[in-house]
Amino acid sequence: AFCMPVGQELGALLQQPELGPGQKQQVALLLDRLGVFLRYVHIEGNEPAELLTARIINDSWPLVAVALQRLAADPLVSEGVAKFVRVLVEFYAGVLRPVAAQVVDAVVQAFQQTGLSAYLWLARRILAASASLAAEESDALQLVAAMVGRLSEAALALFRQTPFSDVPETCEDYFRLVERALETAPGYVISLPSFEFIFQAAVAALDVNHLHAQLAVIRAWIQLLGPTKRHIRMAHDKRAPLPQLAGPAASSAPPSPRRQQRRPAGPDAYPVQQVLDLCVKHGFDLTLKLMRGMMQQLDRETVAEAADVFASLAAIVSDGPAAVRAQFDSPPAPTMYEWAQAVL
Repeated sequence: AFCMPVGQELGALLQQPELGPGQKQQVALLLDRLGVFLRYVHIEGNEPAELLTARIINDSWPLVAVALQRLAADPLVSEGVAKFVRVLVEFYAGVLRPVAAQVVDAVVQAFQQTGLSAYLWLARRILAASASLAAEESDALQLVAAMVGRLSEAALALFRQTPFSDVPETCEDYFRLVERALETAPGYVISLPSFEFIFQAAVAALDVNHLHAQLAVIRAWIQLLGPTKRHIRMAHDKRAPLPQLAGPAASSAPPSPRRQQRRPAGPDAYPVQQVLDLCVKHGFDLTLKLMRGMMQQLDRETVAEAADVFASLAAIVSDGPAAVRAQFDSPPAPTMYEWAQAVL
């Protein structure tokens, strides 16, 4: 009785060939009205209500998809869609599971077409609920990692054309997405073909002059370098051999160095070597941005966390190759002393 009239009005609006500003505002209002209802209605333990709610959601998603196809660039509609889909993924992920791939695809295409930060904000909410979007955890992680990869390609294309400080909201929402992705599925995300470009963009983004965007960039660095530093220290402390096969195929001899250095950095293992290589390759640029930022550019509220990033980078490039050489056969790396001396 409450939702069907709202859905019917929304469908009638979206069928019109042209929509004026007032009609676009009404589309956003109707989506908000449905979202508020679904957010606060209590249906737990009421099977008929659960079935009806699932029907409402299944009937609503095609309308949302049409709104994204036609009106994705409208700021009001983009915010209305983002808030509505957030309710679906946070409270009804199980119902949404059959169309989860469609939802992700629609959000990615909307951002590719418009560059509006609302879709990055929504993607972060999808990441937070990713465990419920597929029957198997690996399927869910692959889905959201692919989403991050596609969104990153579009975001990086935007950042190449527009200075970070000219789009601080997009910069903030993108690096908050990266932070959440590194927390949720680090192996998958760091293994993305585009991850080196993400790394380079995060270096360049330290020049942004907006407080919240600075915090987002620095916390993405913390989420990348902190776990890497811990894994290197664990390898340094334990020097444990790699796990051996169990059963008749297993050998009683310790693994050979050749087998150890070929250890894959798959999605189930933290890809220390990939991060270490990037830190060595781009470490001087990162050192330059961090030191100049802490001395001249960064907001005072961000300096302490930037110092944590600096310390983690120092530990990784100084301790990393020595600690993991037995496992990965890495060459010696430059030291932070040399980089800092050059910067000064």
